[in-house]
Amino acid sequence: MSDILQALHHKMDEFMYNLVHYSSYEIILYLWINKLYAQGKSSDEAIQLIYKARNILLLNHKT
Repeated sequence: MSDILQALHHKMDEFMYNLVHYSSYEIILYLWINKLYAQGKSSDEAIQLIYKARNILLLNHKT
């Protein structure tokens, strides 16, 4: 998890703080990271997949 968070430019302590305070973005990232880990993805694969998913989510988000 720390390698992925580092690649996404998140500090572990800030990420965990936001996660326990129910920040939507951190919850989504946490779920994605755990799901990819359960699928046996490497950190590099997980990072690339999260970048793609994040871009799709942000580009399709209606404001």
